[in-house]
This record gives sequence, structure tokens and C-alpha cells, in this order.
Amino acid sequence: MSAMPLQSAPLAGDQPLSVPRRPLDLEDYVDVARRHRAWILGPAFLGLVLGVITAFLWEDSYIARGKIRITPPQVPARLVPGNVGEELTARINAIAQEIITRSSLQNLIQTYNLYPEDRKRLPMEDVIDRMRRAIGIDNIGSYSRSGSPRYHVFTVSFVYSDRRLAQKICSELIDRFTKQSIESRLNSSRQTTLFLSDQYESAKRELDDIDARIAVFRSKYFGQLPEQEQMVVSRLSSMEASLQATTGQLSRAQQDRIQLETQLRELREEAAALSQQPPAADTAAIAARTNPRIGELQREIERSRNTLRVLRESYTDTHPDVRRLVAFIEGREAQLNELIEEEKKRLAEAPAAKGSPARAVPAASAQKLREVSTAIARVQAALQAKDMEIEEHNRQINELKNRIKATQGKLEAGVSVSQEYLQLVRDRELAARRYEELSRKLQDSNMATDLVSRGQSETMEVLESPVIPEEPIAPNRPLIIAVGVVLGLAVGIGLASVREIKDSSLKNLKDVRAYTRLTVLGSIPLLENDFVVRRRRRIGWLAWTCAILVGLLLMAGAVFYYYTQRG
Repeated sequence: MSAMPLQSAPLAGDQPLSVPRRPLDLEDYVDVARRHRAWILGPAFLGLVLGVITAFLWEDSYIARGKIRITPPQVPARLVPGNVGEELTARINAIAQEIITRSSLQNLIQTYNLYPEDRKRLPMEDVIDRMRRAIGIDNIGSYSRSGSPRYHVFTVSFVYSDRRLAQKICSELIDRFTKQSIESRLNSSRQTTLFLSDQYESAKRELDDIDARIAVFRSKYFGQLPEQEQMVVSRLSSMEASLQATTGQLSRAQQDRIQLETQLRELREEAAALSQQPPAADTAAIAARTNPRIGELQREIERSRNTLRVLRESYTDTHPDVRRLVAFIEGREAQLNELIEEEKKRLAEAPAAKGSPARAVPAASAQKLREVSTAIARVQAALQAKDMEIEEHNRQINELKNRIKATQGKLEAGVSVSQEYLQLVRDRELAARRYEELSRKLQDSNMATDLVSRGQSETMEVLESPVIPEEPIAPNRPLIIAVGVVLGLAVGIGLASVREIKDSSLKNLKDVRAYTRLTVLGSIPLLENDFVVRRRRRIGWLAWTCAILVGLLLMAGAVFYYYTQRG
């Protein structure tokens, strides 16, 4: 049956009809694959060819591995401590950094003629970086059996295209590891011993010098040494502590007395103000109650005056803080007077029918005056008690000072001598302690150095020597070929899907029934010229045959090249 386009039926007004595609079933997918099999199989075969070529032209990479074991010292560490206390992992990394230096790797590259092609087209730094990435140091682990010492094992590996060179380079790296470990540990131990020896000689000279000075000092100041005055010094220290405590109590009592005097002065001023208050103060009090701003200004002025009294006890009137506070009080008093005058005028102009609360003020002032008088008497009694306490403290202080002066008189002749002698003794103790500690450390360091030089300390030994690898670790040829086929097949399916989506013709009777909704009475097959059909088939077979032959030749050439080069 000939294919008909999907959008062939016109609507009214010559508008084309657009309908959604019908859902496809398994038979339709098989039909799509049959129609576009060339577009699917072609990219899949191309992916196979490219995968085979890539897999067999990719250079093999062989890895050679060897294991190094770090054996513990034959003499226990509790008997002979080692001079090298660096952590195991840090020490291995330090040795590895020395081995993979530029000069070391360049020497290996030139000795064994490594990376000849890369050296022709790349600078030496890039070649060295590639070799550095090919070296692996990993798998640091600890192994031990029951009752046996713990062994640390790590792996050294090298990756290269030539398996024999890979084994040689890995062996060379392991040999350098073991030699570098012995040299590094021996040099560190010797340097530590040399340093401790210098420090020991310095401490010995210092101790001898202090001993000589002490001997001269004892012969010169015989009879005035601190051993003869220890009890007097202890008694003097006790009296000084008592004097310090009593002085502290006197200071606190004087501070309390100043506070009581300040409180008494404020109470007396308040009583004088209450007893000598002019009649106009009633009006001011009424104004203060009617205007909250007046009350706030009065309280602020009172606080400022109290602060001014405290400052005048410590500073003169010319002090900047005192002058600023006086100016501030004068300004607030001027504002207060203006507000009181304004409030008085307002109260005077108010109607008489409203009355005035000023009549209750005199009685309240008398009650306040009595309370202030009682507080004054109470503060005066506390002030008298505080004066007696201060007098007692002064008496105790004078007595302690006299006793201390008498005791110090006994020590005046030997104070400077005692201080100098005690300083010499302290210096001698410190020098002796340092000398003993350095002597012990130097002895341990000498034994540790001797242990390293005899090869009985912690050493690195080859646990497994690298062997020539049999099979390469890369590339994974089956995986590469499979990936190439899958990618080619995916590209082919994508191309077939795009062609199928763009093709809007009716393919079979299902399409005719679905899109026209008419009953199909019969179908006419597509009639083509036999000659044209045969020629198109011959061209297709010829193209496929050539493509397959070329692909097979390319794959065979890649395989032949790989096995020839490998041999």
C-alpha cells in the first residue's frame, strides 16, 4: 500500500488538519526498526570499529608493586629511647618527597631512557610530572601476631608501558627507600646527639661558674648567710601580712566614713532648706506638682550637686570636670527658674473657684523635717562608731609598724647579702637541674645513635620484591569496545527516531484506520520499476560490503599492530 501524508485532509476554509500520532505497539516498533535498520546498524558498526581501533592502539600500562616492611627496633624503646620521634606516616612521606624530587626522577628517566616519545615533544618538567604521577605509595597498614611486635607495611608501585622497565624502576625506588631511611635516621640521630653534647658542655660550664661564685661568696660573708636569719624572716613576713590586712580594713573604714559624712551633709542641707523655706516655696512646690518638667529639672539639679560635692573632695574648682559640672548646674537652674515663673503666672491667672492645694504643704514640710532630724541623729551615731573603729585600726597599724621596724633593724646589715646569696642558690639549683637533665638525655642519645649505626634500630626491609607484571592494568579493551558499540547503537537509534518523527506519511492499514476513521475495503501495493529496485539494492549491498571490509581491515590492522608491538 502506498504511504499517504498525515495532514492531507483539508478543513473548511482550506485549513490543514493536524491530529496527534497514535500510540505505537510492539509491531510498530519492529516495523520502525525494519524500515531504518541501515541507520541503526551503520553507527553501531562504526562504533564497533572505532572501539576496536581505540582499544588496540591504546598503549598498555603495566604496574609493578613491591612491599616494604618497617621492623621495630631489636632493643625495646623503654630501655633505649630513640632520637627520632616523628610519626611513621610523616616520616614515610618525607622520604617519598626526597625520592620524587626533580633531580632524582630526571636521573632515572635519563638512565633508563623512559618516555622517549614524550621527551621529544614535551619539556622535561612535564615528563617528570608524568613520572611522579605514575609512582604510588599507599596501603600503609599494621600487622602483628599474638605476642609478636607490630609491623608496618606499605606498598611502592610504578606504572609504565614497558613491563620490564616498570619492574626495574619499582625495584630502584624500593632500594632508594630503604637506603634513604637508614641515612635519614642516622643523620637525624647524629645531629640530635651533637646538639645535646653542645648543650651539655654549656650547662657544665655554667654550673662550674656558679659553684665558684658561691664558694667565694661564702668565704667573704661568713656569718651573714640566710640560714642564720630564717626564723626572723618568717616572723617579719607574718607581721607584714598582718599590717597589709589591717591597712585594708582601715581603708574600707575611711571610705565608709566619707560616705557617712556625705550623707550627713546632705541631710543637714535638706533640714536647713525645710526650716528656712520662704512662703513662695509653696507656690514653687505647687508648680512642680502641676508641671512634671519642673520636678525632673529639680531632681537632675540635685543629682548634679551631689556629684559636684564628691568631685570637690578630690579636685579644685579649676579642674575641667568641676567647671563643666558647675556650668551645667547653672544652665539647668536658669531653665528651672523660667519654668517656675511661667507656672506661677499661670496659677495666678487661674480662677479662684478652683482652689489651691498649697495649704497642705506646711504640714508635710514639718513631717519631712522631723524625719530628716531622726536620720541625722542616726548618721551621727554611726559616724562616731566609725571614728572609734578608725582609731583602733590606726593604733594597730602603728604598733605593727614599730614591731616591723624593730625586726628590720636586725636584718639591715644582711639584707643585701641574703638577697644576693639566695639568687646564687636559685641559679645553682636551676643550672644543676638542667645539667642533670642534659646528661641523661645525652646518654640516651648516644645509645640511640649507636643502636642506629649498628642497624638494630627501626629499619625498612623489602617484604615483597617487585616482579615483572604479566597482564596490563589498562586499558580495559572489552569495556572500550562495548562502550563504542553502545554509543554507536545509541546514535543509530537517535537518528532512526528523528527520521521517524519527521516522516508524517501513513505507513500501514493501522495508520489509515486511526487517522481517517474510515473502513478500508482494499489496498493497492506500491508498484516500482524492477530495474530501479535491483539497482538500488545492488548499490546498498555494495556500500555495506565496502564499509564492512574497510572496518574489518581497520580492526585487523589495529589488532595486528598491537600484537606486533607487544611481541
